[in-house]
Amino acid sequence: MATVINTKLSNGGKKRAYVTFLAGNGDYVKGVVGLAKGLRKAKSKYPLVVAVLPDVPVDHRRQLLDQGCLVKEIQPVCPPENQTQFAMAYYVLNYSKLRIWKFVEYSTMIYLDGDIQVFENIDHLFDLPDGNFYAVKDCFCEKTWSHTPQYKIGYCQQCPDKVTWPESELGPKPPLYFNAGMFVYEPSLPTYDNLLETLNVVSPTPFAEQVEQNLYYFIIK
Repeated sequence: MATVINTKLSNGGKKRAYVTFLAGNGDYVKGVVGLAKGLRKAKSKYPLVVAVLPDVPVDHRRQLLDQGCLVKEIQPVCPPENQTQFAMAYYVLNYSKLRIWKFVEYSTMIYLDGDIQVFENIDHLFDLPDGNFYAVKDCFCEKTWSHTPQYKIGYCQQCPDKVTWPESELGPKPPLYFNAGMFVYEPSLPTYDNLLETLNVVSPTPFAEQVEQNLYYFIIK
């Protein structure tokens, strides 16, 4: 059984951890196990917290504990009835990820989707200046974006000079949009409450909580 790492280190007593999300009894647990092994192989100083829904079976939780993960059960967050038509059916579960903002026993956390593989130590991301939200720009080349003009013309916000946005035809270029598969954040109960409030006022979107987080951090906040 792997050793659980002490989260209070020589960083002014701040408590830090990686965090991911797991639901159901399918094969997604294998990805989370791989993530835990990758962080360990990269010699991360910080543990991996796994936020699990109640439907994650005991044997899957045991696998995570055996990898040194800290398992925290959360309750589902159900979107409004008009927000259940997504690019992928399982996106409806992702609203439950908003619960990780309640983990206020940690000062800083790095969220990683369970299908992410870590090949190098990324602990330095915990040392980014406090008071900010950090994320990676999304890629409009994925087929889940096929309904958008960005995808159709090949526009990429990561390489905006490669294909110039045709403002004369499509108006102002789209605002920055981050991918919610990885981000650095500070757990906060007020932020958590505001995110849930935002959930009830945004229009239906194809990308579930990812769009909702973008609206909150880039427009509403």
